[in-house]
Amino acid sequence: MLRTNFHRSLLLIPLILSSCSGTTGPDGPPTPETTKAGGTIMIDSKPAPSGEVEMKLYLKGREIKSGDTVPTCHVGVDGKYEFSSYRAGDGAEPGEYVISVEWLKMSFGALLGPDRLLNNFNSPTNKDPRFHVTVVKGQSLKIPIIEIKTSDLKQQPSHPYASRAGKRH
Repeated sequence: MLRTNFHRSLLLIPLILSSCSGTTGPDGPPTPETTKAGGTIMIDSKPAPSGEVEMKLYLKGREIKSGDTVPTCHVGVDGKYEFSSYRAGDGAEPGEYVISVEWLKMSFGALLGPDRLLNNFNSPTNKDPRFHVTVVKGQSLKIPIIEIKTSDLKQQPSHPYASRAGKRH
C-alpha cells in the first residue's frame, strides 16, 4: 500500500514541475518571440566575478512601466552572460537597449550593495556606447566584450532603476 502511494506520488512530480516552470499554459498568452543575446564582461582586465554582477536590458529611450519584462542575467564563469526574459537564456525581444550593470557582493546567498561600480552603469540613461545594443529578430546577438576599468570610475548617485541591493550603502 505504502509503495503504491509512493509510485502515485512520483507520477505527480512532472505535473507539479510543469506548473512551476514559468512558461505559459493553455490559459495564458504565448510569450513574445525572443532572440538570444549575451557576451563577456571584464573588470580590470579579469573576467567579472561569477554571480556578483547583475545585468539588465532596458529599452532605449523608454520609461519602464509596471508589468514590463526586463531581460536580466547574472554573470557566470569566465565573465560570460546570457540574458533571459521569459525562460533561462532566451534573450530579449527585438529592439534597441541600454545595458545596465551592477557589481554587488554575494553574502549568505543574497546580493548586497553598494554597487562596486559606483553607480556608473546601473542607469537606462547611460550614454556610453559600449552599453547600447540592438536585438534583431532571429539574429543571435553576441555583444562585444565590455571592459570596465574601476580606477576610471567616480561615484555617481544611485539611479531609481538600480536594484534594491545596489542602493544599500
